[in-house]
Amino acid sequence: MRSQPRFRHGGIQIDASKDWQPARPARNAFLPNGAVVPLKQHAGPAARCLVRKGEYVREGMLIGKAEAPSSANVHAPVPGVVRDIRRISLPEGGDSEAVVIALEGSFDRLGRREERYLWKSMTRRDMLNTLRDRGVVDTEAPGRPLYDLLGDKEGPGLLVLNAVESEPYLRAESSILLDKAQEILDGFDILRKILSPERSVIALDDSAAAESFSKANAAGSRETALAEVSVLEPRYPLDMERQLLESLRFDRGRGGKKALIVRPSAAFAVYEAIVLAKPMLERYVTVAGGAVKHPAVYKARIGTPIGDLIEECGGFLGPPARLILGGPIRGHAVHDLDAPVTKTSSAVLALTDEEVSSSRRSPCIRCGRCAEACPERLIPELLYRLVSNRRQAEAVELGLDCCTLCGACGYICPSRVPLVASFAAYRRPLPATGEALR
Repeated sequence: MRSQPRFRHGGIQIDASKDWQPARPARNAFLPNGAVVPLKQHAGPAARCLVRKGEYVREGMLIGKAEAPSSANVHAPVPGVVRDIRRISLPEGGDSEAVVIALEGSFDRLGRREERYLWKSMTRRDMLNTLRDRGVVDTEAPGRPLYDLLGDKEGPGLLVLNAVESEPYLRAESSILLDKAQEILDGFDILRKILSPERSVIALDDSAAAESFSKANAAGSRETALAEVSVLEPRYPLDMERQLLESLRFDRGRGGKKALIVRPSAAFAVYEAIVLAKPMLERYVTVAGGAVKHPAVYKARIGTPIGDLIEECGGFLGPPARLILGGPIRGHAVHDLDAPVTKTSSAVLALTDEEVSSSRRSPCIRCGRCAEACPERLIPELLYRLVSNRRQAEAVELGLDCCTLCGACGYICPSRVPLVASFAAYRRPLPATGEALR
């Protein structure tokens, strides 16, 4: 195990709400009486619905079939009757068909002894097909199917298990890391067998997790013991791909080699799919924020309404200023407590006015803090002025396409200039007529 410096430029130190520790092990959320299961929980087109209203479905039954690239199978998280099939809005934008399942009947897996399969005797093709059939996706948005990510015959130069959570409040990955260390290591070994990478790294930002991993490593397999374990300095946005690879000193241009980064939750899903023959039915979710009475991490069934999780935390202390799915900086605002947990849901945050810094916007004071914070060495203030005046070509020449929308510039801006929103809007086609971006 060795420590690494942070990435070389920019970033911000975020200490707020990083000191709370959830109970261990993570709590099991109550099963939803009505699970709302979107048929699009992945990067590609929605899966094709295989069930009809009034039909009975069993736990783990295939209810959505992937029929396009970057699409993934969807399974019933609970047994019950299909009460409705309707379209719902997705927090990241757009909408999707969703299957509403009313909880009813017995479980095939929950509360029963699980049979374990010897994965070391499986071929690479068998493991890939199993991951495809079980609907396993990368747990980071947009949720790329692991079958697509792992299908390249040429192994990556670097495989990283990314346990770094640099945004405030987030504790889901560290919780699953501590609760399921050996299973995650086994899942990481499975990924290594599939990919045969030149180098494997387990990246941590938590000494407690590092200690847990050291103990699990000592009792684990020889393959995992060969991986590097690096404890990195917590600094936002260290968990994003470019900054993480820079901290690990990986040259993406070297010999055209690629890097693959997976979260502990994704490695655990791989373990469950291969060793337990279990589809993706659950997700570790952080429920936190100043408006939440008792913050916690829950292991929730996919399709659970976020309002149910907040209720399990004791409800709201007061009206939240904003509800967010995901981290407070890169997450998506939601306005409906019936919005469901999906395969890529990492957190449900209910933030107060003070936490969202809902002060009024004022003119830019040219303080330069945004440039100091930008990990891509851009000048956000200048790019914002160019984009706002529809001078996109000039903005691109100055590196706008390199922006990762990490939000560090907007977080640090004392004038509350909507930098990130403007850069995100630039990525969508501008209307033929209309006002400049604001």
